[in-house]
Amino acid sequence: MAPETPRQYPLYDATLTLQRISPLYIGSDDALDNATLQIYARQFRDILAGDVLRGVRVGLSEDTVMARVGALQTVTWKLLPDEDVWTGADETQMTGNENTTTSLAASRGMLVTVTYEKGTYTAILLRDMQGDQDESAIGVGLDGRGFQSFPLLLMQMPATLRDPFTEFLANTFDARVSILQLPSAFLATALDQYLAYICVGEDGEPLGSLDSNRSLRKIIGSISAEVGFDIPGGSAALKTIRIHIASEDVPRILSWGKRLGDGPDTPFMAALTAYAKAHLALDLSHAMVNIVGIHCQAFLLNSAGKAKFSLPHVADDGQSPQRRATKRLINGIMTNAKGRVMIAGNQKS
Repeated sequence: MAPETPRQYPLYDATLTLQRISPLYIGSDDALDNATLQIYARQFRDILAGDVLRGVRVGLSEDTVMARVGALQTVTWKLLPDEDVWTGADETQMTGNENTTTSLAASRGMLVTVTYEKGTYTAILLRDMQGDQDESAIGVGLDGRGFQSFPLLLMQMPATLRDPFTEFLANTFDARVSILQLPSAFLATALDQYLAYICVGEDGEPLGSLDSNRSLRKIIGSISAEVGFDIPGGSAALKTIRIHIASEDVPRILSWGKRLGDGPDTPFMAALTAYAKAHLALDLSHAMVNIVGIHCQAFLLNSAGKAKFSLPHVADDGQSPQRRATKRLINGIMTNAKGRVMIAGNQKS
């Protein structure tokens, strides 16, 4: 039998819905490992298979998304290793010989995979790995009452599957889920931070001008900033506009921004704001003007809670500024998720 082609790390090259989730109640006596997660996988599969009779799905309209993907095959629920140790093995197959002793402390979170005949869907629950707490506390939460925190939930699922999964989380773990709407200030800052991260070497020192420009062109490419307007009583025809910056202009705009004023913390957005005000009579810093989307070769983010992260380029020596930058970007999204509270189904700062 030919060797199996390794699967790509599930965070990459997939359009994901970003959701924030309250701590999961695991129970102070339960070890959160692959053996335990297999139980949750079977429970969720039983729910999804409720409308399946002898492998044939019944009770769904032929024009629904799930009616076109065929019969349900497998549901897996496993700890997600960090990408440095990701093997890419087939996550849809469960055998009795698998290592079920991997601890949550050695993982990045949890990966749920739902496989149908003609489609595979995933949900990723990421834990906060910034300044990890004492590993002895992993699995029982910081309050010692059996809660475990996975602040960020990323889902590649249609709504007809996403809703049953979030209901399962609510009923099984007493957890509440809501769409993570990213504010304009976060999107603008995230772009500038990403540009800064990929212009720093492994030793933490800034790259030279030529290396920085090469990194920007190779990793970032062109940039599109989508601008929205919060104008009470304004025309419904004016929704958003898109400002496109060609790849060859990105290094020049970033360099110009660094020379503005006292050296702003967000030089790219400072330069773009100055340019738009001078040439388009558009004040991006106005309270009623919002950045609602950022799209470049490395990632896509928008205020509606959608994201896509490109597979990082890794050099022959194993170095990958893009991987480091993407990991920091995801950590920033997670921090944003943790810092917002839900009230009556809405999110407030």
